[in-house]
Amino acid sequence: MPQNRFDVLVMASMSAGKTSLINGLIGCEMLHVANEATTAVNTCIEHQRGAKTFTGSCYSQSGLLLNKLRCISSEQLRTWNADSQITRISLSGRFKSRPGQTSGLVLHDTPGPNNSLDRRHADRAFEAVRRVPFKTLLYVLDAAQLGTSDDMNILERLCQETCSESRDAFCFVLNKVDLLDVEKGEALEAYVEKAQFYLAEVGFDNAVIIPTMANAGLYARKAWNDEPLSRFQLIKLQQALDELPIRKQTLLETARIPASVRNRLHDNLKKLTKHSIADRKNHWLTQENELRELIICSGLGTVEAFIKHQRKLSAPV
Repeated sequence: MPQNRFDVLVMASMSAGKTSLINGLIGCEMLHVANEATTAVNTCIEHQRGAKTFTGSCYSQSGLLLNKLRCISSEQLRTWNADSQITRISLSGRFKSRPGQTSGLVLHDTPGPNNSLDRRHADRAFEAVRRVPFKTLLYVLDAAQLGTSDDMNILERLCQETCSESRDAFCFVLNKVDLLDVEKGEALEAYVEKAQFYLAEVGFDNAVIIPTMANAGLYARKAWNDEPLSRFQLIKLQQALDELPIRKQTLLETARIPASVRNRLHDNLKKLTKHSIADRKNHWLTQENELRELIICSGLGTVEAFIKHQRKLSAPV
């Protein structure tokens, strides 16, 4: 096992946006995204420097290797997810995000424990909580669905099955905040406060909460990496870029994050602003700076900054 390995466990109820967040951290749509349960088995995704494609292996409950492919696609992963014989998937490939963020990074995707059609999802998700030596746990909340019985049940069990020391490394990603309607009184500040109160009731005091637009961050990172986007994604990306000047201040200021993380993000944004002023005659560079700014303010960059913060805390003295 590499000395700089850093395991991040990702959990969420169904359709909260967990897959979009993971794809954003990877830098491409490796995992299948849909408005339904898309993760049925525990999936480990490890950054492999220099890899040109993703390699995938799938295993049975007993640990038997069932299949291995050197160039795996999201369609093949969807097929493996639907195979009842497969209980674990392992992927390795190059993450297309900042090199300093990806070195040694291992993401662990888990099924939504609240899938009423398959109770095995909950067992597999909490098996990962017990088995994976995670240094950070990202729990994705749907901003519009706060306080549902599904989330409450999952979070209460998560609190019961983890010690207070490990819960210090939890980060709650308040996703889909771009869907809040400010004109109807759905202010982001109120939703972050609501999330903090709700999490404290469950047992997560002083929780780290990051307001996030996972889809917007994913589309921005795909564009930055010259990955093809669908017409729908291009429309949504342009909308997010147009709205960023009026959103970015609130997105960063309402985040409940360590001061050092906030300061680092502000410094990065200041640098981008300086570059934008210097590069305003160069359309390509200006567009690149706007994409990088959106990646940070969408919450994707904030999550990465928190992971970096946790890595420093867990590094051997």
